[in-house]
Amino acid sequence: MMSRDYESAVSPVVGVMLMLVVTVIIAAVVSAFAGGMAETQSKTPQVTLNAKYAQSEGLTIYHEGGDTLGIGDFKLLIHPSSNYGSIEEQTYVSEVDLALIENGTRTMWLVPGKGGRQVSRFAPGDIAYISAENCSTQKLTPNMGYKPSAFAPYINNGINNSKFVGSTFFLEMVTLDGKMIARVEVPIQP
Repeated sequence: MMSRDYESAVSPVVGVMLMLVVTVIIAAVVSAFAGGMAETQSKTPQVTLNAKYAQSEGLTIYHEGGDTLGIGDFKLLIHPSSNYGSIEEQTYVSEVDLALIENGTRTMWLVPGKGGRQVSRFAPGDIAYISAENCSTQKLTPNMGYKPSAFAPYINNGINNSKFVGSTFFLEMVTLDGKMIARVEVPIQP
């Protein structure tokens, strides 16, 4: 008598099922690893800033709370608000040279001419100053002034120009790769 063996067909089906299970497990492990990597990226620091600017006194920046930042780990940007002169004048953006800034004890943040740090951090409760002399257009906001030709007078559209008293500008603190840390609108006082 002939016996039929039906179990030989089970082996290929079990093999295919095992391959599918292994593929699903590998996909789950790769997905979990990739998802975990996104969470390990550093978060953008947050700071609460306040600032006061008077053409006769200079710019005072107050760190009112949030993260402590290392000097050199961020940029300060100045750009006019919508009530600052013409449309063209509103497009200027200037990066503040950190060598112009002093802390509350009048110590320069950076060593003049050498670039080394004299102040290591900007923390909650700290105050930073930029003197009136260092708030000149040529030093603080050089791209807000220009000389149209060699014989033409210098055109000053900087925050130290008296025609902008009553206007405002934005002081922004950003990471080195441009992510916003803080932004404050600052009125221009005489």
